[in-house]
Amino acid sequence: MKKMYSTIGMQDTVKLISAVGEKLTVLVQGEMGIGKSSMLKTLAEMHPNHVPCYVDVTTKDVGDFLIPQIRTLDGTPVCSFIPNEEFGFHLDKPLIIMLDEIGKASKAVMNACLRLMLERSLGVHKLPEGSIVFATTNLAIEGVGDNLPPHARNRVCVVKMAKPTAEQWRWDYAQNAGVDPVVIATAVEYPAMFASFEDYDRPDMNDYINDPRVPRLAFVTPRSMEKASDILKACRHMPEDVLTHALIGVIGERATMDMMNILKLDNTMPSWAEIINKPTTTIIPTNGAAVCLLISKGMTNIKANTMDAWMTYLKRMPKEAQALFAMGVVSPKSPNRPVAVSNKEFTDWCIANNWLF
Repeated sequence: MKKMYSTIGMQDTVKLISAVGEKLTVLVQGEMGIGKSSMLKTLAEMHPNHVPCYVDVTTKDVGDFLIPQIRTLDGTPVCSFIPNEEFGFHLDKPLIIMLDEIGKASKAVMNACLRLMLERSLGVHKLPEGSIVFATTNLAIEGVGDNLPPHARNRVCVVKMAKPTAEQWRWDYAQNAGVDPVVIATAVEYPAMFASFEDYDRPDMNDYINDPRVPRLAFVTPRSMEKASDILKACRHMPEDVLTHALIGVIGERATMDMMNILKLDNTMPSWAEIINKPTTTIIPTNGAAVCLLISKGMTNIKANTMDAWMTYLKRMPKEAQALFAMGVVSPKSPNRPVAVSNKEFTDWCIANNWLF
């Protein structure tokens, strides 16, 4: 069982950075592939007047931070140092600087980052007023080279970001990012894919995920599941052995076998065209995974001219499935929210079924 206060979720992590990031650098630790880098985009949406600046410190040497410039001062040649444009100092606007993979930085690069994290400056150059700085790193226990010395940790606020559950990943990201419905349904059907290795006493208790106690060439993370989505979208027409081999290369064998079962289930279900053309007679699946697939497809595929037909079909499904669609499609990040909220059939349904919420 996890200790109290051991982690915070991504949404709360972003809120914390937004609240204190002007004065204090939040260093976000977390397992690989859980979306730490994506926080920069979320923060940019929260602060539209700021300029997001991504800095991968693993690609930097200390000489990449400040570049020498020769100029004259009262007729005397002098050497000044100007910041690398990646840091955004030249833009004269509030910045959101993410120092990615800070724990893997060389000692010299780490030292170059310390003043930026503590004093909001590089050399004589101060960050524009209102700028936000935060950093990310993997867990040291993962054994991928992340380490921060005590004097560096003392300059920042270290937080540990939790790995999202399958449902959190679905609603907070995947459903609105266009992830293939088969991938989403697989995650929901097999939630152990999104468990943390820290939840298990032995690595053989969960074959889906990365565990630093045993080497695995491929495994499930939110990042690799999105790669699986890319493969499914591009390679559905290919032979099963090719598709399976490709999926094993990104999410591992155990997860691939389960995903292929969901894909086979998808192939037996009514097509989107059947649902829209015959919404009153097209079969309604009873399998939970199949229902999840259809709801995901509905949120992804609806258009203004198909919404009425979809609502006719949806009303034939269990109330729980109807509520699942409604809550998902009205999410602020849902790309099809305007389609739903401007449809009379949907708004009438919401009024009649508000007790579900």
